[in-house]
Amino acid sequence: MFRRSVLLGALLALAIPLVPVQAQTQVQTGERVLQVVSPWEISSLVPSDTGYIAARLGVAETLVGVEPDGKIVGLVADRWTVSPDHLTWRFHLRPSLRFHNDTKVTAQDVVDSFERGRPDSETLPTLPISTVSAQGDEVVIVTRTPFSPLPAFLADYGGIILAPESYAPDGHVVSWIGTGPYKVVGQQGDRIMDLAAAETSRIKPAITRVRYTAAPLGETRAAMIESGDADIAYTLLPTAAARINAGPVAHVVSLTIPRVRFLTFNTALPMFSDVRVRRAISLGIDRAGIAAAILRHPPSTADQLFPPVLAQWHDDKLPPLTYDPTQAAALLAQAGWQRGADGVLRKDGAAFRFTLLVPNNRQEMAPMATAMQEQFKALGIDMQVKVGPNPATPQAHKDGTLEAAFTSRTYVNVPDPIGTILPDFTRPHTIWASENWHSDEMDSLVAAYVANFDEARQPPIRRRIAEILQQELPVVTVSWTEHTVAVSNRVTGVQVDPYELRYLIERMRWAD
Repeated sequence: MFRRSVLLGALLALAIPLVPVQAQTQVQTGERVLQVVSPWEISSLVPSDTGYIAARLGVAETLVGVEPDGKIVGLVADRWTVSPDHLTWRFHLRPSLRFHNDTKVTAQDVVDSFERGRPDSETLPTLPISTVSAQGDEVVIVTRTPFSPLPAFLADYGGIILAPESYAPDGHVVSWIGTGPYKVVGQQGDRIMDLAAAETSRIKPAITRVRYTAAPLGETRAAMIESGDADIAYTLLPTAAARINAGPVAHVVSLTIPRVRFLTFNTALPMFSDVRVRRAISLGIDRAGIAAAILRHPPSTADQLFPPVLAQWHDDKLPPLTYDPTQAAALLAQAGWQRGADGVLRKDGAAFRFTLLVPNNRQEMAPMATAMQEQFKALGIDMQVKVGPNPATPQAHKDGTLEAAFTSRTYVNVPDPIGTILPDFTRPHTIWASENWHSDEMDSLVAAYVANFDEARQPPIRRRIAEILQQELPVVTVSWTEHTVAVSNRVTGVQVDPYELRYLIERMRWAD
């Protein structure tokens, strides 16, 4: 216990400011406090940046949400309809809905909040929206063309609904005043937020006090669970999971989720514009070795983009992604790349040398990138690994400096993966996929899919989309993801959401 305490103290000193532990917080509030820890810092209050934290914690809600079983449900809206021409959608607000400041939620409030967040969110700008208006107790969305998955897109965290008082006169978000089961009662920097059950909410949680702590280091999160300073810890490495399960204070819940780790590129660069080079890079990755040695989970070995958990999109008939350095070298030679005296490939006088951006909030990704660095070196590819904060990748996309990145990407930002496919593979500039890749056929397929209200006609479209992505490799898949959540024995009723949209704290209870 002494060693564990020393370790925890050292990790906390490095990773997060010292904060009152659970027992001290109980004395201050008179209530037990659920300690939740995850990697995600509250770097701003802008919905497009950190709205997912507000949604996961149950502070703010979107018009529509999704249950862990995939069922689309109403949150701010309780029901919706679409006109016979499939262009006009009406979302009826829940009656007597109130914000945390006890003001009534009006349809105009919802429209104003939605329209503030929509332009900068991840998937909402891809919607073919003509107008959004308030009519009585309904939010009316008119689209230019039929768009069947629109309700699913409205689960995008960028569309969380906030009260007018959440915004400063200049439009900046200054607080999260939402409609969820919990309200914000305090914040310390970008890593600690205190919540209390909201008296105005239609949901009455059994656990009434919550402290959220962002701890980017995975070992810190594991140590907090083991020492009793956390009740729920999200996103753990398998090595920590095994240790926690062997201990007396907590257990680990694991679930395969629709999240994929892959390489992205700026395909405008000569080295990445050639599909033969992208195929060579794919053939140069020992996915099975990485999954076994680093992830400690061989089933995470990915042989295509969509994992089996996405049953409608995963295609067992696709020729699998494999590891074949000999074939990789042959493809590179066909593409005109020859080894120089220093062993690095060259073409037209330019070395095959680039920088790979890697996020620091997923502890497994830097070792995975380092393993790929060595595997590529054997092919004559000089890849430098640059580990930094998660926002560095989207910023590099925006400012045009991206060469390549290693990304962990969920395919259910909205419940239908088309919500991720559309912005990633039909736009020349993206946030998380490859820059400047384009396919006319992909554009046509996605357009046909979203315009189709007959589900029976969608499977062949899904199959062809998956086939193009496997052949063209605009992104190079490395592994699928097993999500691990550590749960203290003090807590029961924990559900792991495969869509990663909500922590569902309001459904948890104290076990004793």
